[in-house]
Amino acid sequence: MNLNDFKRLINPLKNKIFLLLGRGILTVINNSELTQKIQIIALNEETISDMERFQEYGFESYPLEKAEVLAAFFNGNRDHGIAVCVHDRRYRPKDLIEGEVAIYTNEDAITPFRIQMKKNRIHYRRSDQEDIDIDTSKTEDIGTSKIITAPTETHVNATEHIINSPQVSLGGNDFAGLRKIIDERFITLFNNHVHSGVQNGTGNTAVPTVSASEANQATANVKAI
Repeated sequence: MNLNDFKRLINPLKNKIFLLLGRGILTVINNSELTQKIQIIALNEETISDMERFQEYGFESYPLEKAEVLAAFFNGNRDHGIAVCVHDRRYRPKDLIEGEVAIYTNEDAITPFRIQMKKNRIHYRRSDQEDIDIDTSKTEDIGTSKIITAPTETHVNATEHIINSPQVSLGGNDFAGLRKIIDERFITLFNNHVHSGVQNGTGNTAVPTVSASEANQATANVKAI
């Protein structure tokens, strides 16, 4: 066997190796099936259809046409390809620094719109408002103009609990006991209290003429601070 014979023998194997991986331009997306399927234009205007696109569990995207596709072909068979990566250089943000991660869409290229994980915080960038950082202050962006700051709680001792919040909810309808601003202990104390030394410096006043009762308890379950 001479060299030419050897080349002819391994040529089919060489071609399959060359065709194991390929790249192309995304032209059609079918997002209605269990696995997203795409069509790409590959080498020499080769059209490859019904190619499955594998995505990492928990992450789903719907890329735009003319994005770039990296595909793998089993045994070099161009009829059995798997899209393993879709890249779109048109919209990739280029302002991240080492270690950062961003979730973005094509809107980010025109007006900032992304979720960016920076060091020790999550950074929201929106096109219709100023930047908002989510960090240890527990501030949460819930729209274009509303911000909720989570309350901080402090246990002072076994009987005192301080909640620092713009609003304090003392329970819903299923927790009526939590809404009792005036409980039995306060009622007893109020109804029996007197003021001393008010009659010429001696003697005490009588107990209140209007007694407190459960009917005087707060009925609203939210109290503004």
